[in-house]
Amino acid sequence: MTKVALMLDDNRNITNFAEYPYSLNQDTSKGWILVESDPAFNISDISNWTIRGSDNKLVHISSNQTPDEENQNAITELTKQGLNQVLTVGQIQSAVTEVTKQNLDLARDNIQLKQDKTDMQSAITELTKQVITLSTPVSTTETTTK
Repeated sequence: MTKVALMLDDNRNITNFAEYPYSLNQDTSKGWILVESDPAFNISDISNWTIRGSDNKLVHISSNQTPDEENQNAITELTKQGLNQVLTVGQIQSAVTEVTKQNLDLARDNIQLKQDKTDMQSAITELTKQVITLSTPVSTTETTTK
């Protein structure tokens, strides 16, 4: 990257600008600050830029970040959102699986109840037949001999 020289006012707004190679000749004792240029930096939108005091990098005033830092943060945020959506999809899949298992268990229980009902009806029918047999008087034939 090339170096640019900038002057800032008391509010850290850029007031003067010198491109390479002129930037190398600017006197830092007179307030010029020599920094690495950023490919996104453009003189036409100079009012959107400042120099970050902690590391002397050109940054956007609105975010106090370089364009690369802004991009990295945006990518990180999108990745987090993507992971959250993946977790959400995973959670939905788990919930559907659990509900499906519960439905299968209920279906098995229902089949067992139907079988139990059939068995009970057969038992009742058999008992009813036995009761009928027991309650029917035995006919006896008397033979009389005369």
